Amino acid sequence: MPIVHVICATLKPDASEEAVAHAIDLGRLLPNADGVRDGILARSADRLVAVTWLEGREALEPFAASPVHMSFIMRGLAPCIAGMWSAAVESEVQPPAATETLWVFALRSVDTLFEWQVRDLLASVATLPGAAAVGATVEERERYRAGGVVCLDTAAASAFDAALDASRDGWGALAESLVEAKVEVIPLAAGGDSAAPAAHHH
Repeated sequence: MPIVHVICATLKPDASEEAVAHAIDLGRLLPNADGVRDGILARSADRLVAVTWLEGREALEPFAASPVHMSFIMRGLAPCIAGMWSAAVESEVQPPAATETLWVFALRSVDTLFEWQVRDLLASVATLPGAAAVGATVEERERYRAGGVVCLDTAAASAFDAALDASRDGWGALAESLVEAKVEVIPLAAGGDSAAPAAHHH
């Protein structure tokens, strides 16, 4: 089963555009790492997000240890971020070519969280507009129990916020355990064709 690996970094309020641009340039190289099927970079005013689709669980450690990934984290993100979270989940869902916006989330692991609540939350997210690559986290030491990404094209993005708000009402206290971000996709090719935001790499 393919793995979807999400990194969501919060930019420092005083991070320079040069530093952020450098992080983005290094992030564009993530699809070149071993075991990677696909990659999407996205950002908002205060977040930088990298979502990478891996071949499977066996690709997780080589990807994490790869020079490309380490360089993105240490040389790219570290100088310009205030914090970050990451989560890896199993999902068969691949990113649609027309993806323009991402919503990424992870569910914090708290003592009062039951398996059925995790399942219900994931089932609810899967009904939102867009293509949801979501699941329970695969790493034992994970601070998060579940997470993933919803890939949105223009039509889905316009309907997404209202649908998310409506779903959130049903999540109750669980909603308070979510970390999340909604971000715009950055073209993977540097200075590339903006009409093709998800430059698929196979």
